[in-house]
Amino acid sequence: MDFRLIRRLGHFLAVAEEGHFARAAARLGISQPPLTAQIQLLERELGVKLLERSGKGARPTREGEALLPLARRIAGNAADLESLARELRLGHHAPVSIACVTSALFDYLPPIVRAMQAARPEAAIGVREMDTAEALEALRRGEVDLALLRADRDRAPIKLKPLGEDRLAAALPEGHPILAGPDPLPLAALAEAPMLMLPRAISPAYSDAMTAACHAAGFTPRVVREVGSAMAQLGFVAAGLGVALVSEGMARLNPPGVAFRILAGPIRGVGVALAWNAERENEATSLALEVADAQFGPSALARGARLL
Repeated sequence: MDFRLIRRLGHFLAVAEEGHFARAAARLGISQPPLTAQIQLLERELGVKLLERSGKGARPTREGEALLPLARRIAGNAADLESLARELRLGHHAPVSIACVTSALFDYLPPIVRAMQAARPEAAIGVREMDTAEALEALRRGEVDLALLRADRDRAPIKLKPLGEDRLAAALPEGHPILAGPDPLPLAALAEAPMLMLPRAISPAYSDAMTAACHAAGFTPRVVREVGSAMAQLGFVAAGLGVALVSEGMARLNPPGVAFRILAGPIRGVGVALAWNAERENEATSLALEVADAQFGPSALARGARLL
C-alpha cells in the first residue's frame, strides 16, 4: 500500500471539498506551497489534471470529479485501517462481522450476539442482513467472519454447524377461505393457491426443500411472484397477493394482516446454521462455536425440554 499516494489523495479531497487551496491548507495544518506541490505530484502520478483554479478558488476538473468517489472510499478505508490498527495496538480485539438471513434475526441472532458480547465485551460486533447466497460469498471473500444462514451441507471452504430444525408454515391473508380448513393444515390444501416464493438463487437448499414438499403432496406450486426477502413475502401476503410457505420462526413475528397455519406432517424445511470459512478461522470463530453449542447444542435443548 502506497501511503504517500493515499496522503496525496487526502490533500486532493481537502481542496475539492473546501473549494480553495488556502482553506484546504489550513484544514490540513500545512502551508499552501507544500499542498500545491503534493497536488502536482498526484496529478503527475495519475496522469490527469485534477483541479483547476479560478478567481473564486479551485474546483475539480471533469477527470477530478470522476475520481472523487473512489478517492473518498480509499481515504475512508485508510482511516478505518488506521483506527483498527490503533485498537489492536491497545490490546482490543478485532471487530467481528456477522451476516444474518432475515428469518434468523429474532430466534438465533440475539442469543448468539448477547453471549459473544458477554464473553468479549471489548470486541465490537457488527451485523449485516444478507440472504444465504450473499452470505456464502461474503464468507468466501472474507468480508464477514460468520454467518447465520439456511444451507444443508458444507461446501468447502465453508463449514456449517446446524443450530436447529425448521418446520414450514403456511402464511395466508387474514380471512382466506383456506383458514376454515383443518389445523394443522395439509399442504395439499395450497395446491391451487397463488404462491409467493423466494428466488432459488437466494437460498437453493431452502427453495428446493419447499418445492420437494409440494411435489410430495401431489402438486407443483403455482408461483405467481418471486419476492426478494422473507419479510417481503409476509408483506405481499398481507396485501392479499398470494400465500407463502415460510419458516415457522417467521410466524412468531405475528405481522398484521397475516394468518399462519402449521402444516400437517410436520413438513421439515432447511434449518438455520452457523457458517464460517475454514480457511479463515480466527478467535471469533472459536468463540461463536462455543456460544452456539451452549445456546443450541444438545445440552441446551435438554434444559429447554425440562422447563416445558
